[in-house]
Amino acid sequence: MPTPARRLGPRFVSRVVLLSLLALAALPAYLTVSPRWRPAAARLAGALVVAIGCARARAWARDAVGGPAAAGVDAPPPPPPERVLDPHFLRLRDDLIASTRRRRYFDVVLWPRLAALAGPDLPRPEERRGPTRRGPSLRAIEGLVARIEERP
Repeated sequence: MPTPARRLGPRFVSRVVLLSLLALAALPAYLTVSPRWRPAAARLAGALVVAIGCARARAWARDAVGGPAAAGVDAPPPPPPERVLDPHFLRLRDDLIASTRRRRYFDVVLWPRLAALAGPDLPRPEERRGPTRRGPSLRAIEGLVARIEERP
């Protein structure tokens, strides 16, 4: 993207050319108007220049402020509140995910916690088949938790 100084040069030149052409077109128009109406034509042209300048100044001021503030129905809806999850829940979720990926993590971290909650007679989930030592599936862990919840 060009820097503002680079964009200003061509824009300035085009405006100077446009104003010069406008002045060249206005001069014959001014001379063709009857002498009685020339002061009114000059005032009208001056008022037009001032009105255009005020409109530009208003636009620059509005852009500098940040635009009109929307109110009522036109206002955008407020952003939804950011979800903040409990750190304890996040740790438990991470433990479950890690336990399904690695059997060693399940045996060392999660199984002692589940056994402490349920007691000694909680059946240990069977190991998955295959060359990798992955932990039990989420369904198997869900079954263990359901058994723990059924106990008094």
